[in-house]
Amino acid sequence: MPAETGFLTQPLFTMNANAGLSASLQSFSQWSANPSFNLNEEAKTSEWVSVLKTASTPEGQRLLAPLFNALNPKAKAQIKGRLNALLSSKNPQRQKALLSQITALLEKGRKKSAAQVLESIQRYAEGLTSDAGHSSLSQESFEKAKGLDQILTPLTKIYIRDSQQEKEINRLSQTLASIQAQHISKTLEPYWASGKNPQQGSNDEKLLSDPAFNVDAPREGPLWLKSAETQKVMTPREFNLRSENLQFQFPHIFIPTHNDLIKIGNQNVKRTLFPNVPNGTGDDIPAILAAGNNASNSTQIMLYEETLDEDVASILQGLKQGKKFEIIADYSNLFPEKMRQRSITRSPQLQKLVDESNAGNPNLKLYALKGLGSIGIQHAKFRIWNVPHFFGSSQILETGSYNYSTHSQENNWENVVFIDDKKIIALYQTFFNWAKSVARPYSDDLDPEEPSITSPIPTDPIMGQNFNGVSLPIASFSPNGGTGEAWAKIINASKQDALIGMFGFYPWPDLVSTIVSKLNNGLSIRILSDIHQSHNPASIADMKKVKDAGAQVRVIAGAGETGLFHNKLVIGDGKSGGIVATGSTNMSFNGNRHNFENTVYLKDPYLGALVEYLEALWNMGTEPDYSQLSVPQQTQNSLKE
Repeated sequence: MPAETGFLTQPLFTMNANAGLSASLQSFSQWSANPSFNLNEEAKTSEWVSVLKTASTPEGQRLLAPLFNALNPKAKAQIKGRLNALLSSKNPQRQKALLSQITALLEKGRKKSAAQVLESIQRYAEGLTSDAGHSSLSQESFEKAKGLDQILTPLTKIYIRDSQQEKEINRLSQTLASIQAQHISKTLEPYWASGKNPQQGSNDEKLLSDPAFNVDAPREGPLWLKSAETQKVMTPREFNLRSENLQFQFPHIFIPTHNDLIKIGNQNVKRTLFPNVPNGTGDDIPAILAAGNNASNSTQIMLYEETLDEDVASILQGLKQGKKFEIIADYSNLFPEKMRQRSITRSPQLQKLVDESNAGNPNLKLYALKGLGSIGIQHAKFRIWNVPHFFGSSQILETGSYNYSTHSQENNWENVVFIDDKKIIALYQTFFNWAKSVARPYSDDLDPEEPSITSPIPTDPIMGQNFNGVSLPIASFSPNGGTGEAWAKIINASKQDALIGMFGFYPWPDLVSTIVSKLNNGLSIRILSDIHQSHNPASIADMKKVKDAGAQVRVIAGAGETGLFHNKLVIGDGKSGGIVATGSTNMSFNGNRHNFENTVYLKDPYLGALVEYLEALWNMGTEPDYSQLSVPQQTQNSLKE
């Protein structure tokens, strides 16, 4: 996009302040930018000081013009006079008093201009999204995005008054980060392609030395350069691995566009969420779970882990209000000392639920469920909210790969989906009731015990999902509920491509044969898995086998240093008319035969959002290390979770 026509170059407003005030703002900006300026520490951190510092910049003028236009000439003259007095004063107390007077005047303008400023931010968001997706972002657009990024924080603290406005600002912040990331990507691409260290020979040393793009910088944002001291280029957030065989693949920018909203209580929430996304701000899943718990009058939950304070606090609060909760928890997390034979204890959050159950709260029904065999677990993760409204009530299903844990929220690549399809929810409700019949009511003296399964696991009786003429279930469950067979059908029916994003990639022989057969017939198949799982010889052997047959295979580390790629996605024909399977089930014999698991089969808008997300992660992936294949081949069908 040429600089002269780019959206970011078009002023949204013309600042309607007199020249004297503009000059005073400019002087204040220059004075306060000096590290030795005299304002006391309290004043330096004031949001209004940050606003005043940026009010003389082009971006600041665009966004703040409504604020200054809302002031009458007398108020402008008073602000100008107090600014000039502030600049000449050496007395900290006098400075503080003057600043207080200035901000009181500005506060009156804030109240009058709030709607217009928020509208200008929204207009910026729309234009920036267009710029962010353009193939020829200019240096000027990059600089403007950086400048606007710095302004947003103080503006947010001053103007934002509700959660919806805050979400809009968060989306804009993500777009700004994406614009900056895209520009540095274009700058560095020739160096990645040539194999050179981009910090050696780049003509844009200023850009490369920007702390905003330094892995070691203490902030969130684009993180793919190692510090200048080490001169070591590593993949995004994988710098701790330091494995020489990793081949860098530069990430594309993730800007989710395929999504729509679902109403949860009084909030409108995207149907597909991610706690972490490349080069941006992820979604606050615990807050949304708490909102759903608060909106629901009765909730059914199946969980593996629970370490989310906000989630548990909302459950306990709901119980006090008479709301009902049924929770089926994994036995090995309820009784880790019995199942794992280690001196560890259950999480404090689970303990709070146990304490409430032991206290005899009639509104809480807590169950323990152990998986089949010696290594099976209760690994399903979903909840069903029953939300009352004027006409009765409605149900919402939450599921995906996300464990209810702080580790998932802070460190992992995960997905969460919200579903209001009545048929899917009804099938999940049937599975929950079936699992409840297999589980045991919680008591402190429960020993490990094989579940007694006396009735068939629920399945979709009409196979109500269609993909390229092949009937698939709308949802499937484990143990032995047909998930592996449905995955094979998706791969077999795909006509364009298949994309698999799987934390645990341990396909059994029949599934490997399906993959290889489709590769031999010319289908493009890509597989992305967790880098830590790939260090297991069983998984690496399976990866090598499908790679030799023609699949593209990559591995990736988590979003944080200790994070995981924890998704469980099988996508058929992601470009158009396709389908995506997501849920708790790993591509392993154990996940399909010994664990309690859940998987749902979805089309757009879920498909589009999950394809965009997985493509962004694919572009961050690396080739696996196949050097571990000296291990005997027969280990490949490991029963790993």
